[in-house]
Amino acid sequence: MEYLHYTFQSETLCIGERIKKGTFRPTVMTIPYTTITGALKTYFGGDEIHAVGCIESYDAKDYLTYSPRDRGVGVSKIPISLEFLVNVRGHVYILKNTETERLPDKFELRMGALRVKGLGYTQFTKNGIIEVNENQLMYGELNTRIPIEHLDKFLVKTVKPVYGYLLKPVSLSKAVYVKSLFEGSEVYAPWFLIKGGVGYGYSR
Repeated sequence: MEYLHYTFQSETLCIGERIKKGTFRPTVMTIPYTTITGALKTYFGGDEIHAVGCIESYDAKDYLTYSPRDRGVGVSKIPISLEFLVNVRGHVYILKNTETERLPDKFELRMGALRVKGLGYTQFTKNGIIEVNENQLMYGELNTRIPIEHLDKFLVKTVKPVYGYLLKPVSLSKAVYVKSLFEGSEVYAPWFLIKGGVGYGYSR
């Protein structure tokens, strides 16, 4: 299989954890399938975009407190503190197909939480194409989050899973939780999906 490899940078990025009734939401320290795939589909359109990512580095963590409003009664709810990362750099890997091979070498979009507050403005630069087959898989810890239904698109073979749920949009107004493989799972996978694997492979 072939994957488009993009590097990205963002001044402020928050992939917020959803904690029921919690007043503090930490940021996820990776780029889940649903986050980057949803952002790309919203920006470019198309149904056959499949992407994952990982964070390579960031300069600091910061915090933002806001009070979401209850639209039904028009009053603010309990304030929520949300964690975000500053000056983030990372990698995104997009399954190459007839839809994605036409993506530009450079583009900009917003992803993650609190985009209306100005967070998540991200710049992407194409770094090349990576070709991987099942004979080149590495053993290690997964460095991203992928729905179980899409593991085959990234050649991921589960050894010792860490499961969780990702929120997957199914329309403009509806989303469902889907069972997913989380970071820290022991797997066989392409080098770029293994913790510490960034930089060991190559792009052409």
